Amino acid sequence: MRRAGLVTVALAVAAASAVAQDVSLSRPGSGARAAGMGNAFIAVSDDGTAASWNPAGLSQLVKPEFSLVHNTSLRDRRLEGFLTRDQSAAYTALGTRSTTADIEFASAAVPFRVGRTPVTLQVGWRRLYQLATHVHGDFQRVALSPAARPESALSIDAATDGSVNLWSLAGAVRPTDRLSLGWSLDLYRGEWKERVSMSEDPGILGPADFFSSVQSDRMSGHALSFGVLLAYPSLSVGAVYHGALRGDFAETFSGRSTLIEPIAAASAPGGELRFPWSVGVGAAWRPRPLLRLALDFTYDEWTGFTVNETPGSPESALSGFDGLPPALSATRDTVSVNAGMEKLFPAGAAYVPLRLGIAYEPQGARDPLLREDSSYLGLATGTGVNTNSLKLDLSLEYRWGNFRGSEDISLVYQLGRAGEFGLPSPPEAQGDQRFQEWRFKVSVIYRVTDTEKLRDFLRKIFGS
Repeated sequence: MRRAGLVTVALAVAAASAVAQDVSLSRPGSGARAAGMGNAFIAVSDDGTAASWNPAGLSQLVKPEFSLVHNTSLRDRRLEGFLTRDQSAAYTALGTRSTTADIEFASAAVPFRVGRTPVTLQVGWRRLYQLATHVHGDFQRVALSPAARPESALSIDAATDGSVNLWSLAGAVRPTDRLSLGWSLDLYRGEWKERVSMSEDPGILGPADFFSSVQSDRMSGHALSFGVLLAYPSLSVGAVYHGALRGDFAETFSGRSTLIEPIAAASAPGGELRFPWSVGVGAAWRPRPLLRLALDFTYDEWTGFTVNETPGSPESALSGFDGLPPALSATRDTVSVNAGMEKLFPAGAAYVPLRLGIAYEPQGARDPLLREDSSYLGLATGTGVNTNSLKLDLSLEYRWGNFRGSEDISLVYQLGRAGEFGLPSPPEAQGDQRFQEWRFKVSVIYRVTDTEKLRDFLRKIFGS
């Protein structure tokens, strides 16, 4: 159980239950404008959210900007069609829903000149992963043959609460009229707690099997990103490299069950965490003055996502997805495709945008037994209002996926005692997981058009 917990620790992807995995580890940037364009923003990156996409885009800012992004998400996951691998029993469907609403991004960017060279610096905060899931429900194991175990009713109540956040210091410089270069130093901090309570009636040893646990996790690390942008009157081309995150993690775990001896609260020794690098390229084309089309490709090196309980010993590293040595892991590297458009409509002294987008996001995690690929698809739209000093953007995204996988569902399997009772070797069952998510984002970007007033304000605070 502790090893399974350490695998999920690697950036907090799951509730600590065999039926609760719920969070995609894809790392798109922030902002409602980009979301409305299907997250095709690498070659656009011309507002206060630029550093989260391509830090070189910060050089396009001409006035100080303050940004704030709020995100609301509704996720549904349904497990259905699960059969034991010997076809002797089936499990009824289980549906789960979780909702989150929080501030996702905040930043302040200041452009200035060093000699004749434009330079921009930005400080920012971002909630990279919001870990707030609750799985609560009852389902049944139904016998399909006389050789099956007795039918049973299962109940689960699992909750995860916490987040992974990052602080960033980013900068960009434009050495020529066309070329911009940028960088970002990201400091990651994460903390979350998982509580699980599960029962099965009748149990393998008595009237009912029971298990409950509490696990607290922490992680920290840092990473560097670099970007480049080439901007022409009607075409922009950009590239960004997100360096591998290297850091550490630690956990505390306690549990009790009718199937194992109680586990007192104890801290694991911790270890090393490596989150993989990625590289993205994009192009944005303006066929008309108020129309923009964008296309991005992003490569993620998920096979390099590892956790290591023995620092300094690479041979003990395990895949952060399936807990297997990298040479045996089913994890794959992926290429995501994002495409979008933005059309601006004049409205007096403001502009009203219409945005549309589509996304294909294959996932690095694959079931170690079935080894079938899994992917998310997404559709997006957005609008807002853009004045000289204020930008208000709204977006709505819909993402979905259907994945086939194997699970240990009964407690006797989850706690590693199936072999003692003559049961088939794990994993216990296989079936389908259906996922869908709605995301609603609101971005507010305030552009300081009168910088002299800002200077006067700063003088009053800090003195002449």
